[in-house]
Amino acid sequence: MISGLYTALLLIVFLAIVAWAYSKSNKSTFEDMAAMPLKEDRPDKGEVNHE
Repeated sequence: MISGLYTALLLIVFLAIVAWAYSKSNKSTFEDMAAMPLKEDRPDKGEVNHE
């Protein structure tokens, strides 16, 4: 009985995470994070490049 309730609770939590990940309000944030590896790093004005 308890294992069934535990499974149902985990299923609800999983579905909530999936719904959050695919919500339209997070789309721009995830697109920005996906593009991060492709962007060039530019040092700020105060940083020194030691290459």
